[in-house]
Amino acid sequence: MEYQPFFITQDAIIINKNNQVLILCHNSEPERWLLPGGKIAKGEFWLEGLKREIQEETSIIDFEINSILDVSSWIEPEVGYYVVTFLCFVSGSPNIRLSDEHKNYVWISPNDLDKYNFWHPDIKKRIQKAFSTIAE
Repeated sequence: MEYQPFFITQDAIIINKNNQVLILCHNSEPERWLLPGGKIAKGEFWLEGLKREIQEETSIIDFEINSILDVSSWIEPEVGYYVVTFLCFVSGSPNIRLSDEHKNYVWISPNDLDKYNFWHPDIKKRIQKAFSTIAE
């Protein structure tokens, strides 16, 4: 039996004091939006990797992880991917400084979701799930 190799990536739904979610605009063309996050580096534990990716991409260092919101996966010809999405909260109004990977950011509310072209349709679903979770 041959086993499928998988990469694990993480992203974060970061919610501010106004119950808005932070999304980032990637430098790609066409313009596509996504959540902060990325792959875990060799030798890193999940929490170190999540904190590093969020800090690198947004400069946010002070946030609270509330829970795992979602786990999804997909398989490509040579490798599979697991994406673990964390529900996180940030207090105050963080000063966002983007990495070279991104060209813009915005804090969105539920009514804003249809205004953005997300990298993958599952990102929108995860954000909707987060809004539903915090509304409970």
